[in-house]
Amino acid sequence: MGINPIAGAPSVAAPGTAKPARTEKADFGSVLKEELNKVNDMQIKADEASRQLATGEAQDIHSVLLAAEEARLALEVTVQIRNKLIESYQEINRMQL
Repeated sequence: MGINPIAGAPSVAAPGTAKPARTEKADFGSVLKEELNKVNDMQIKADEASRQLATGEAQDIHSVLLAAEEARLALEVTVQIRNKLIESYQEINRMQL
C-alpha cells in the first residue's frame, strides 16, 4: 500500500490580495502603496465593526471577530514583509564592491 503525493496544493493568499496577472508594468512603490492602503482599509473596517458591536448596531459577533482577525493577520504579514525588506537592504549595504 503506497501513499500518493499531493499533485498540486492550491496556493493560499490573504483575503483581498489575490489578483489576476497585471498586463501593465507597475513600479514597486505604487504596488506597495496599494497594498498598504488595503491593509489600512481592513483596519478601518475592523474598527468600524467593533464600534457597531459596542453600540449595539451589529448583531453578528462572528463577522466582527472575523473582520478583526483578518485585519490583525494582514498587519502581521505587513510587518513581517517590512522586516524582510529592511534585512535585505541591510545585507546589500554590507556587501563589498
